[in-house]
Amino acid sequence: MMIVTTTGYIAACIGPFISDFNNNDAAIMKDILLRNTDHILSWLKEHDILVVDRWFRDSIGVMKALGLEAAMPTFLDGRRQFSAEEANESRCITKIRWVVEAANRRLKQFKYFANTIQNSSLVYLESDMSIACALINHYQPPMTRSKLEDEEIGVQIMQLRQQKNKIQLVLLEENNLIRRFSLWEIINHTEIIDGLPIMTKDDLGDLTFGVFQLKRALSYAEERCSTTNLTSDVASSVHRCKIIPNLIRIPTQSAHSNRVTYHPTIYFTDQAILGWRCDCFTGARFLGCCSHIASAIWFLSYQRWQTQQRHMPSGVYKKLSYRFDTSLRFLCFV
Repeated sequence: MMIVTTTGYIAACIGPFISDFNNNDAAIMKDILLRNTDHILSWLKEHDILVVDRWFRDSIGVMKALGLEAAMPTFLDGRRQFSAEEANESRCITKIRWVVEAANRRLKQFKYFANTIQNSSLVYLESDMSIACALINHYQPPMTRSKLEDEEIGVQIMQLRQQKNKIQLVLLEENNLIRRFSLWEIINHTEIIDGLPIMTKDDLGDLTFGVFQLKRALSYAEERCSTTNLTSDVASSVHRCKIIPNLIRIPTQSAHSNRVTYHPTIYFTDQAILGWRCDCFTGARFLGCCSHIASAIWFLSYQRWQTQQRHMPSGVYKKLSYRFDTSLRFLCFV
């Protein structure tokens, strides 16, 4: 298990642990804290915030008993969708916790750790990983550095954190537009594209609060239009609301199941995107947006106004004939 700071610095590398049903992430975390492994409690201070994944849920009680605070994404618990507040809170956590996965990627740049390790080498694994982590800390630059716009972004995030999705509450639920398919008409995207704002990549980044959704946007758009040349004449239909003309939704097939289709819904004027909502797990959030919303906005407000053609498909697109089968300290755990 690696303990990583928000800059990507590897603070500790503990293990290996036997892999069985008893040794899950939560059990390992409790063992480390209760045994004070590597004197972890001497450099953890009261009210330090531990950013963890959902699999650490059963160790949250131990963390709080030691005076530590834990930040963990919420669980669906059998529901179809997170509430806007829950999805916003989880986005705040993933906005920080990505450095854990980035640290793992750096570790796997060593050929030895990128491949299967033989059982005969397990006795040396702890020292080998410690050496590799020390080399990464010494020679690799920090994954993140402070920027001038960081404070402004932080203020925006805190303002949006507890904000409800007014589009879902007012426009969709009060008018029952989510289930009343008769109130939507199918049109070609060219009929409404002039009514949407033209956006830059920076504008899109301000909506998504990250790059992951924009990276997925291309593959979703290619899948929807059945072509890689998204700047030419493409057949892409949208659903326009009959009672609210500047409210549209774009049916988008799930990347994980062919049987599931999501309906990212966008409320707009010719000057700005006013709001959105999707029926995927995180589609109610207003702090950033899901990949389905990002793909629809990216296609209609950015890509359709570009002139450079693109002929090679993205790695996820599979329908072509090519068929490419400050006072608070944060620590992230994996």
